[in-house]
Amino acid sequence: METLKERVLYLREVKRLSFYQIEALTGISRKRAARIYRGSAGKNSRQKKGSLLDGYRSLITNWFSEYPSLKAWQVYLWLKERGVRVSYPRVAQYTKQFRRKKEKIYHQLDFLPGEEGQVDWCFIHHPGLGKFYCFVLILSYSRYLFAHLFPRSSFEFFIEGHLMAFSALNGYPHGLRYDNLKSVVLRRKPEIEYNPRFLDFCRHYGLEIRLCNPACGNEKGRVERVIRTLRGTFFNNIEGYRSLGALNQGLRQWVDDKNRTVHRTTGKRPLDMLSEEKLKPLPAIAWHNVSVHPPVRASKTGMITFDTNSYSVPDYLTGQFLSVHSSPTAIKIYDRDKEAASHPRSFVRHKTLVNPLHRSCSKLSAKAKAQRICALIKNMHPALADFLAQNQELGEDSAQTAYQIFKLLKNHSRGLLISAAGACMQRKSPRLRTYLSYLNLEPQEGTETVAPQNSQLLNITYQARKLEEYDHEPE
Repeated sequence: METLKERVLYLREVKRLSFYQIEALTGISRKRAARIYRGSAGKNSRQKKGSLLDGYRSLITNWFSEYPSLKAWQVYLWLKERGVRVSYPRVAQYTKQFRRKKEKIYHQLDFLPGEEGQVDWCFIHHPGLGKFYCFVLILSYSRYLFAHLFPRSSFEFFIEGHLMAFSALNGYPHGLRYDNLKSVVLRRKPEIEYNPRFLDFCRHYGLEIRLCNPACGNEKGRVERVIRTLRGTFFNNIEGYRSLGALNQGLRQWVDDKNRTVHRTTGKRPLDMLSEEKLKPLPAIAWHNVSVHPPVRASKTGMITFDTNSYSVPDYLTGQFLSVHSSPTAIKIYDRDKEAASHPRSFVRHKTLVNPLHRSCSKLSAKAKAQRICALIKNMHPALADFLAQNQELGEDSAQTAYQIFKLLKNHSRGLLISAAGACMQRKSPRLRTYLSYLNLEPQEGTETVAPQNSQLLNITYQARKLEEYDHEPE
């Protein structure tokens, strides 16, 4: 009985049928028929051709044994010098078997206490909140970890991460190791050029910059490893966090647990080894973390654009060149050396932030002015916005309440006014009288007087007595 293999060989070599025709006759797929044919008859009919370089194999082998790092073009030139007529691609393909890369060996690095820390960014994406940037710093000796999430990775947030880490450690190591971050180094060739603003920061703290060699991530393996752990544990289950603040709170708890866990290499807890670190003390004057940007012209509508958002400036500065000073929490706009406007920094893209006081009110009605003042107080803080909303639900005029709070800004700080609003909400009495009582003030308008319903009761008459009569009163 014939086998399938014999039939395929017969149909292919004798009948000269194609694999499509064999598929129709035998019922097996054409690809299977091709594999059967090439596995048997194909070996005999299509012998592998030898290479022109087989005659020089011993010579090439000797070259590679003497110079293991030879390149294909070097072998090509040597063969050409010996009169061998062969193309470079054929030499490159033939010598591929000799040019095998050797596995690199990495030795564990040891560090002295307080000698070095390693820094890097970690980028994550929250399904509902978008992209965040995690600043990670780990001490090389104790493995003590610090991490914090920011909405941006620009220079001021990079510096803010350092400041927060130094504050948490109550000191800082002698040097920090980085890769090729633009916040640290602008270019490496023909010579290393550091970011001048980062050099000023390091000079202020006496901090040594240590760069990794290109494509040598093992030189900062401690921070790379902890970032890999973060991605596989905490950042792998962040859907339940609904805000950046909640994310940072959860991250802080994860980091605290990590610092209290025995490290597999040292056999000790990083929290216990932190006392062994010989960190440098913090300077008396902290770094002023503000980035100054080149002047830009205010638009005809009195707005300055920064980081895709528009911030208002006073009307009289329309068309003027103004300087933007940015920090992680605020945007300040300067007209030469004078502060012209200040706004809380927004990280929602393409948003417009307008301070009603920046707009001229000379042509506005009293109602429009009151609305602008009310909007100003509401936008000052969420606690004030909630207070005014509850104040209106109780039947009071929230616009008048906002105006009274607005007048208090002349003599009271914003923090005090915000605290008073929070206290009223905790007491569940969002009334203007309650608000003023926390500031030891009385309402200036509409003060209610306490009086009996029958005003005749206040008309009291009495007969005066001489003082001598009291001397004769019985005891």
